[in-house]
Amino acid sequence: MQEFFDPDPNSLLKPHNLVRCLTLGGLKRNSLEVQRKVLLVFTEPDLKRAAKLGSGRAQIGWRPYRRLYRCEGFTLALSPIGAPNVVALAEELFAFGGRIFVLFGYCGALFEEMQGGDVLLPVEALREEGTSYHYLPPDERALASEELVRYLKTFFRKGGLEPHIGKVWTTDAIYRETREKIRRYKTMGYAAVEMETSALFSWASARGVRAGSVLVVSDRFIEEQWVPYFGHPRFVMGRRKALGLTVGALKELCP
Repeated sequence: MQEFFDPDPNSLLKPHNLVRCLTLGGLKRNSLEVQRKVLLVFTEPDLKRAAKLGSGRAQIGWRPYRRLYRCEGFTLALSPIGAPNVVALAEELFAFGGRIFVLFGYCGALFEEMQGGDVLLPVEALREEGTSYHYLPPDERALASEELVRYLKTFFRKGGLEPHIGKVWTTDAIYRETREKIRRYKTMGYAAVEMETSALFSWASARGVRAGSVLVVSDRFIEEQWVPYFGHPRFVMGRRKALGLTVGALKELCP
């Protein structure tokens, strides 16, 4: 595999420079400021619900480039799907003050005991995407903040939700989740597959910040079949409860 990692921490293109070029933020001082705690979501319904739960107000300074809300104790941001997108957004939010990042997303379960609507808190992610290799050498692992995982697990349990704790497989190629790969990674102990976590964890490690991931099971791979749960009551209720607890956890987390 070609070596992409460069230990030089400095990029000629700086996030704060690009953001100021593409937003209204230059018109008003501090309008681009981001709180230390950040929640990243990927869908419009999750953005609207999290903003409501967090009593969020739109940060107009980030328009038209990004959609951000200033909530009670944290900043909420909408990310496009995929590893390059979430890391580019994280870089920009880091440049304006973000230091603790929690991703709220979805995954396809590989383990039979994981049902639609269940929640996985990954402790490690398999780096089968390209973005992480620009932040960490190939032999380094993509790890969550242990402190953040413990906090989220405890908070979720107190809220009546028992999360799964384990490893996740991150891929760039949603339509290359083949039988052989699923069999192999399941045997290696990877509980689910998704598209962002390893990149976010690697980026956070390189930047010296904390990152965690909350993944709701939206589909499953059972006996070589793909089984979706997107409209299933288990998924709808699980997603709703998990997002509410994630917002609550961020509100109460000491930065």
